[in-house]
Amino acid sequence: MYCGITLKWDYVGRTVNLSMPGYIKKALDTYLAERPTRPQHAPHAWTAPSYGSKVQLTPPADNSEPLDAGGLTRLQRIIGTLLFYARAIDSTLLVALGTLSAAQSKGTAATAQAITQLLNYCATHPDATIRFIASEMHLHIHSDASYLSEIRARSRAGGYFFLSDKPKKLPPEPHDTPPPLNGAIHVHSSIMRSVLSSATEAETGALFHNAKDAAPFRITLLELGHPQGPTPVQTDNACALGIINDTVKQRRSKAMDMRFYSIKDRVAQDQYVVHWRKGSNNLADYFTKHHSPSHHRLMRSRYLVDLHRPASLQGCVEPAA
Repeated sequence: MYCGITLKWDYVGRTVNLSMPGYIKKALDTYLAERPTRPQHAPHAWTAPSYGSKVQLTPPADNSEPLDAGGLTRLQRIIGTLLFYARAIDSTLLVALGTLSAAQSKGTAATAQAITQLLNYCATHPDATIRFIASEMHLHIHSDASYLSEIRARSRAGGYFFLSDKPKKLPPEPHDTPPPLNGAIHVHSSIMRSVLSSATEAETGALFHNAKDAAPFRITLLELGHPQGPTPVQTDNACALGIINDTVKQRRSKAMDMRFYSIKDRVAQDQYVVHWRKGSNNLADYFTKHHSPSHHRLMRSRYLVDLHRPASLQGCVEPAA
């Protein structure tokens, strides 16, 4: 046990599993009166893309009934309870919790419905496990952003931090074999405060936020006896890559110079090396958007170890095809 987290070591296989058995059950007993009768595989609602449409309108404003003081308190308590679990074990909750946190001071009936969907997701997947595998303890980062994906014209930054083998060459090429994946030591998922002017600026902002988060990890690893070379930071935006590495001249937005260009300084100091790979290989993409239930089911096993079949838990039955 460590900070309420159960550690299960496998010294032969050189792995350790982290879990919090019973944590979600206790939360559900407190906040969810009735368990879902059907599995809920998405922690949040999503808007299906309208392919071929020339105009795609933003969702209408939430005009549902405001929550009373008791409803707001319940909402805040649930967010606080689940946020600790999400930070410690189940990172798949972070995007939904971020959106709910932004609305918790002015919660409405729609917010209450969203928190119920999140609880139903937890009831379907109540005992998440994250697995760490022995490695050469070199920090790797996947960085991504979604542009204008949140209310009030905000964008979201995402980052996936894991320890793996040292890169064989820098910068890595897109066709190079990627390092072995590992459990996340940190996941960045936040709504950026600034209103950004382009997808490239959002991606550059995400690189900035992830590099800032990585600085104490680099120092900690060094203090633990694991010297770090330049930390590879993977992005799927070629324009942001060019701006950071000075292979593209950015001339219009001086706001980017003021807000996000400290990442350029750190790249020049060989603390980070930013490289490109296509979006389907970017583990941070999951933490920047509201995805469909099918995508959540596909991606969950990339971040967590499901030691139980979700369909057999909490009385949920898979719907007929």
